Formats: sequence, C-alpha cells, structure tokens
Amino acid sequence: MMLVNRICWLFVAFALLASSSPAWAQGIIVSSAGPVNRSMGGASVAAPIDALGAIYWNPATISGLARSETAFGLDLLVANQTVSSSVGPFSGSTDAEPGVFPIPNIGWVHKTKFEPLTVGLGVNAVAGFKTNLRADPTNPALAPAPLGLGRVSSEASFMQLAPVASLALSDVLSVAAGPTITTGQLSVEPFVFGAPNNNGRYSSAQATRYHWGAGFQTGLYYIFSEALRFGASFKSPTWMERFEFYGEDEFGGPRQLQLDMDLPMIVSIGSSLQAGDGWLMALDLRYIDFANTAGLGDRAVFDSTGRLGGLDWSSVFVTALGIEKRMNPAWTARGGYTYNQNPIKNSEAFYNLASPLVYQHTLSSGISYNASEALSVNLAYSYLLENSRHGQLVLPGIGPIPASSITNTMDAHFLS
Repeated sequence: MMLVNRICWLFVAFALLASSSPAWAQGIIVSSAGPVNRSMGGASVAAPIDALGAIYWNPATISGLARSETAFGLDLLVANQTVSSSVGPFSGSTDAEPGVFPIPNIGWVHKTKFEPLTVGLGVNAVAGFKTNLRADPTNPALAPAPLGLGRVSSEASFMQLAPVASLALSDVLSVAAGPTITTGQLSVEPFVFGAPNNNGRYSSAQATRYHWGAGFQTGLYYIFSEALRFGASFKSPTWMERFEFYGEDEFGGPRQLQLDMDLPMIVSIGSSLQAGDGWLMALDLRYIDFANTAGLGDRAVFDSTGRLGGLDWSSVFVTALGIEKRMNPAWTARGGYTYNQNPIKNSEAFYNLASPLVYQHTLSSGISYNASEALSVNLAYSYLLENSRHGQLVLPGIGPIPASSITNTMDAHFLS
C-alpha cells in the first residue's frame, strides 16, 4: 500500500512538472482516436484500454489488450471562430461558419495462434482543420481584395491506414512497428502560398485529387508491476507528395498551383497506474516537431512575388492525463485533461486565419456500457476552452501595418 501511495504522489508530481510551462494547442494533429481514448484526454501510451487508442498512440500496447476486438468511432467537431481586426479608427468582427467536421476511426486487433504475436489495423483521421469566413467590408482583415483578404475558406483532412504487429518478447516487454499510409486533401482560399495574380488578388485553390504519403511508427510497452506500466512510441514524419491545385488567373483562365506540406514527427512517453477498486490513471507526454515539417514549419514571410513561404509553426510539448473508474461490470466512467503548447505565435496570427488552431486546454469525459461480454457502447464529450491569438495585419512587400491589430478567437466541442 505504501508503494502505491508513493507512486500516486510521483504521478501527481510528474503531471505538475509537465504542465508548469505555458502551453496552448496541439495544432493540426487530432489528439485522440475514438470515444474511449478521447474520454481519457488521449492518454494511452501505457494504458491499453481499447483498440483505437492503442494503435493510434502506441502499437506495442495491443499486446496488453485482453483479447481480440474491433472498434468503430466517430467524432463530431463543432468549432466557434471569431476574427476581429482594426486599422486606425476602422474595426470589425466576423464569425466563421465552419459547420460540423466529422472524424471517423476504425481499430482492429487480433490475437494470433502464435501467442507472442498480436496484429492490428487502424484507419484514422489523423489531422485536419476547417474554417469559413465570409468577406466583410467592415472588418479590415476580411475586406474585399485587394484591400483585405476577402473571403477566407479552408479545409484539410488526412486519413491514415496503419497496419501494425506487436511482439511480446517476454511477459513484461512488448515491441511493435508498422507503416503509416496516408491520403490527404487540401483547399485554401485565398491561396497565399502562390504569387498573386497581376490584379493583386490571390487565386483560390482546390486540390486536384487526394494526395498520398507514407511514414512509419514504432512502440514499446513495459509492465513494471501489476500496478505500474510504462510505454513509448515514435511516429516518423509523414512525407506527402507535393499538393497540386487548380487555380485561376485574373482573367478566369487556368492556373496550376503547388504546395509542399507534410505531417510532423511525434515522440510520446507515458505511464499508467492501476490502483484498487477499479481505478486507472494514465499520463502521456508528447513532442510534436512542427518546426521541422515542410509547409507548417517554413518561415511565414512574403517573398518578392507576394508568395507566403509557410506558416512558421513552432514545435510543441503536449501533456495528456486520464482517469478511469470501473464502477461495476457493466459501467465505466472516465475523465481527461489535455494541456498543450501553441504552435502559432502571436506574431503569426494573421498568417493563420485559415488554420485557426489555437486551443490551450481540453476537458474530456465519457462513459462505457458493456451490453455483454462481446459488445460495449462508448460515449465521450470534450470541450476545447476558448483561446485566442493577437497580432498585426501584414501586407506583401510592406510588412506589418502600423496601428493595426487582428485577434483570432476559438473554442470547440467534440462529441464522440
């Protein structure tokens, strides 16, 4: 009992240490897979609770699942975004209308006849964003071009196929690996990653097709004792092929546009503690390397042609904490909290109107009902607390506009 108490205090100290520096948002990366993992705040690197979370954050933990299983999940994201800007005495505020963004997930885990080997397959929406801001003559940032950006609309979605194999090297240690095959689509209006047309207006850009990319992931899962477990995982960058878009010139003629954009490397470590009376606590720490990712980490500066070089995102650390309480054989309740650094600096607020990923704190809760030994139904809800970025308006070839300001404010709801 004394050992468990000491471990509990270490858990609390570790969580406080991990969250002691300012932290904001996880950026383009989806923070969890399915309702069970979401209700735990995404913490699962050392806590194999279900197939979706295990494959998504640490494939080695599928060896820790009690049996084969298949899981289906659907997240529905509803975001609220407001953009306010001013230049001198002129100011305005505009609400976005992005609608509902669906995020599907499928996880399959199979315990083979060769007992040390467990195989799995994840099909997940791993990254994305969406916004839709109308042109607004009262709002300087969204004033009709070329005075402002005019209408700002964007949508990005990346789906990933992740076959994995986990091998139990002993009763306490498992390792896993597998490729990650990704397809993505992207649309941006106005397309500031290409030079403006001769009339000073940027073209819109719709991806010509879904584009493909690949990477790999590895994992390690270690059972220190019945109560305490550890895990670690590595997701390589997802190297995407160059995105190609159809655009229009100032006369409405065809124009070919291009953009290099990858998904970042992610390194995760985690621990979990099983206490008495059905309690489970899980803690994950992640590093997401946006700064060295094509498109996302490239400098946010306009070149001599008016083309924007990138979004200039910073690499971030993420902390995820989840608690589970098994109340009886039929019902399980969970809660989670995620605390993240923000990849978007205030000085980049203007450049990221179309990628408004500025969340700081996420609170999650969920419940599971085991209808039988073979079937469970799971429900989760997350609230991404309101946060904002503040900066100046920027014009190509001129730079920041004196006496100007722009504020991008968001909050969001997830139902899983």
